[in-house]
Formats: sequence, structure tokens, C-alpha cells
Amino acid sequence: MTDGQFDGSDRSDRRAPALKLAGATNFRSLGGLPAAGGRRIRPHVLMRADRLTGLTPDDWRTLVGTGIATICDLRSDSERAEHPNRVPPQLALRELHCDIRNDLRADPALARLLVDDATARGAERVMIEIYRRFPAYMGGTLATLVERLLAGGAPLLVHCSAGKDRTGFVVAMLLHALEVPEELIRRDYLASRTWPGADSHRASLEARLGAIIPPHELPAAVDTVLDVRPVYLDAAMDALYAEFGSVLHYLETAAGVDARRIDRLRNDLLE
Repeated sequence: MTDGQFDGSDRSDRRAPALKLAGATNFRSLGGLPAAGGRRIRPHVLMRADRLTGLTPDDWRTLVGTGIATICDLRSDSERAEHPNRVPPQLALRELHCDIRNDLRADPALARLLVDDATARGAERVMIEIYRRFPAYMGGTLATLVERLLAGGAPLLVHCSAGKDRTGFVVAMLLHALEVPEELIRRDYLASRTWPGADSHRASLEARLGAIIPPHELPAAVDTVLDVRPVYLDAAMDALYAEFGSVLHYLETAAGVDARRIDRLRNDLLE
């Protein structure tokens, strides 16, 4: 097999040449992942990140170099107001504002679930509950996202505040639709465990949770919220399978992404 070629037996993760953004430390491109029919995701056609408020002019130039056409922002309106993306006005790209509030940063009611068990164990239970709700919360968002991709909206960057939970679920669904192997979907999800920008969120989480969680439990509880764990993604997938039976049935039923759209998506995003 020569360089740049592959066959259906090659299911390894061969990412496109790495891109780095100084102002988004949980950023990565999904180009190069193996997918349906022995193909791979085209270089930088799908990207994921944490919030973009800190992007530098060089960072924006890097994104422009990918041909970026769409930014899908999964944050709530209040999160966007606090940390705006500040997309340079001269860039000809479209922003999708999805207003997903199923997150501790966006929904104070979720933090209040910790009252009965104000510990790291309780924080893990809340994170599991957040993920369990993702299939119900994300159907419309996935429909919007796929329609944009099919209308020429790639390359696309999807992000939220930390780039690990809301973004993690949406990206996992897109990768399932493209038939990326389960092992690699999970590997990409867990890559946010080593996210170097987590400390930038620590202070705000400590302030938010400190009113509920006693000081001796607070550091471990915050670590739990900032982490990504297999049990979190398992909770989302278990809820999805219990109601829909499969990811493809979920996409068709909850998001209107039928087999015809999935075929088109694969043709547009894979090489």
C-alpha cells in the first residue's frame, strides 16, 4: 500500500496534519479518520473545539486556511454573551447558534441536583444525568447541522464552552453516521481528558459549585465535572439505544437524517 492509499482493512486513526490554535486548547481536526467503505474523513472538513473567544488573528488565519464555512456554537445565549466568539466580520462564514442549555455552565438547575449529594460522587451522577439527556436535547441540533453540511456548509467547526460534553456527543453522532469505528469515536471523545485548557474553567466552576459543595469536597467535584469518562458517554448511548435501538434509527427518527441524507453526507465528507 503506497503512501496516501488505503483499503477497507485499514481502520487506523491517521489524522490529517495537526492544526493548533493558541486560543482554543481543546481544538482538533477529525480529518483522516477511517469511515464507511474504506474511505476517510477529508482533511479538516470536520473540526471541534472549546469556546473561541480567545482566538488570535493567527488562529483565525489558520481556520481560514482550512476553507472553514460554518461554526456551530452549541452554547446557551448567556454563555455566548459572556464569552463571544468575535468572528472577524470580513470572514464569509455562517454561525449556527444552537442554544443547548443541558450543561452545568448553562443551566443552574443542574447544579442544584447536587444538593442531595454534594460530593464528587454526586457530581459524577449529575454528569451522567446530563449525558443521559443528550439524545433528547440534540435531535433538532443534529438536523440543523446535517442540513447545513449538505448545503455546502463544510468545512465545519462545532464547539461549546469546554468542547467536551455537548460537542462530544454531537461529534460522536456525526462520526457514527460516517461509520467511523466505535473504538476511534471513543478515543476521540476521551482525548478531551488531557485538555490543557481545563484550568481556565476551574475558577468559574468552583465559584458556581462552591455555594453547594463543602470546601473539602469541592476540588474533587470540580475535577469530576471537568473530566470526560467512559461512563458519561455510556449513559448517553444507553439512553439512545433504549429508546431508538441504534444510532441510525435515532438520527432518522429524532433528527430527520434518513439513509439518503447519510449517503449524501458520506459522499460530501469522505474521500
